[in-house]
Amino acid sequence: MYVSEVMNKGIVSVSSLDSVKKVAKLMKEENIGALPIIEKGVPVGFVTDRDIVLTCVATGYNMDGPISHAMNPKVISVHEDEDVKEVNRLMKLNKVSRVLVLDKQNHPIGMIGLQDLCKEDPMAIGETILGIKQ
Repeated sequence: MYVSEVMNKGIVSVSSLDSVKKVAKLMKEENIGALPIIEKGVPVGFVTDRDIVLTCVATGYNMDGPISHAMNPKVISVHEDEDVKEVNRLMKLNKVSRVLVLDKQNHPIGMIGLQDLCKEDPMAIGETILGIKQ
């Protein structure tokens, strides 16, 4: 099965200069827990709700400060025409539960998460989760 068959199409993204407050509000409005940070069409980072809590809220960081404070500059991505087994491998290797999906021109076009992998092989998801959490 290909990534394009199980991914969430469309992308909601933010800039590294957007405020933590703005990003958190967007996550709430969109009911999502992670966003890519995009600059001039290129992914430069990734931020999760957990990153915001641990890096900003727990440390008293100014919520009007830039999200770049909480973002992870390492972007894990996969192309839409790759096999979902590659997503499993990347998730386990990098200990992440979401991966950015790119088109052939390396433009972000969606996301794929653990729950999306259940569509491909519900039994294999346990192995992926164990790989991420170890």
